[in-house]
Amino acid sequence: MGTIRNGGNGAFSGKAGSFIGSSWRDINYMRGIPKISKKPKTLKQLEQQAKFAAAVKFIQPVKDLLNVGFGGQKPGKASGYNLALKHVLENAISGTYPDLSIDYTKAQFAKGSLAAPLGSAVLAEAGEFLLSWSPDLNPFNAFIDDEATVLIYDPVSNIYMSGPIGILRVDGEMTISIPSAYLGNTVHVYMFFMSRQGKLSNSAYVGESVVV
Repeated sequence: MGTIRNGGNGAFSGKAGSFIGSSWRDINYMRGIPKISKKPKTLKQLEQQAKFAAAVKFIQPVKDLLNVGFGGQKPGKASGYNLALKHVLENAISGTYPDLSIDYTKAQFAKGSLAAPLGSAVLAEAGEFLLSWSPDLNPFNAFIDDEATVLIYDPVSNIYMSGPIGILRVDGEMTISIPSAYLGNTVHVYMFFMSRQGKLSNSAYVGESVVV
């Protein structure tokens, strides 16, 4: 793939013969149209395709959040979503093809320098979850007004739920209402903190719980 420097007529865009011109993040580039291979896929290729499909299915519903959660890692080089996808592919897929699955304990939804949630736990009660964590503060990376973000993932429906807004690190707990449609499902709970200045913590896997 080659980049294009603008001439008097501007950058080339669209299809011309065997080439396609486009742009990404203000960088104009040109690439050739890929040739369709008629060779049967190898076992390695099938495995990679299956891993990619599983990873995309898992994180696609929260793409916008991941662009924020991973957005500060390599600014200008890769989207937060692509970095999150890379993390899942490299760390959070287990099993042997074709029996692959997501290792939910190793998934991450945010990365940053704030102190991550410590001592987090989830308790299921009728129609709700009680989530708790250590409210400890320090003057370096754990501040009184860090806001908690909670994600609850239901693998059955491939849907994410979120906790209430405005709950702070110092509060140490929150209650989350769970719709009855998820009754009996095993869900996975994650949380991270964001400072008033937009800095993030690493996300933490709180645990799994059955909706009651």
